[in-house]
Amino acid sequence: MVEIVPSIIAKTFEEVKQKIAQIDGLVKWIQLDIMDGNFVLPVTWNTADDLENLEGDVRIEAHLMIEKPEDELKQWMAFADRVLVHVEATDYLADIIESFDGAPIKLGVVLKIDTPLDILDDFVGKIEYVQLMSIDVLGYYGGKFDEVIYERIKTVRAMYPEMIIGVDGGVTLDNAPKLIKAGVDNLVVGTAIWESENIAEAIKQFQAL
Repeated sequence: MVEIVPSIIAKTFEEVKQKIAQIDGLVKWIQLDIMDGNFVLPVTWNTADDLENLEGDVRIEAHLMIEKPEDELKQWMAFADRVLVHVEATDYLADIIESFDGAPIKLGVVLKIDTPLDILDDFVGKIEYVQLMSIDVLGYYGGKFDEVIYERIKTVRAMYPEMIIGVDGGVTLDNAPKLIKAGVDNLVVGTAIWESENIAEAIKQFQAL
């Protein structure tokens, strides 16, 4: 079953809470895009301990779009259910992976659209989740979807058949069926949900795929 994971880009924690309230009970997971203005240009809400006051039953995925995520890991590990780290943002990915050994939450790695897929060779068996970006410019809703992602998904599925694969960026009802056919497990959706006329109906349409 493919998971639909709404992504949240928020300037304040109040905005985080408002968006989660709109989708609570409709999805199992949400993804919080956390940005520091360095790895990507925007700066978002990024105070992990605010999540202690979060209401609702959704599971939290913290997508750390930040430089040197190793410096911020502990705070996100304390409150998120899964933490996603960009391989391009750190020189210490092996150490980060090791720090999750035995942890109650899971680690995922994220690859930009032009990052070679064979970088995963060193970590297969140590991670279970990879998120492939399908847009070039990160940090904003409404990025242009790049169709090269279909072959990247197929390649990862062939190389690492047990890997859980997510795709993030420009996902729509039009391209989602082809992404699913390519072998994706999680569809991270932003604009197509938040800018729809009816958020609940948009989520249901994705789930019906």
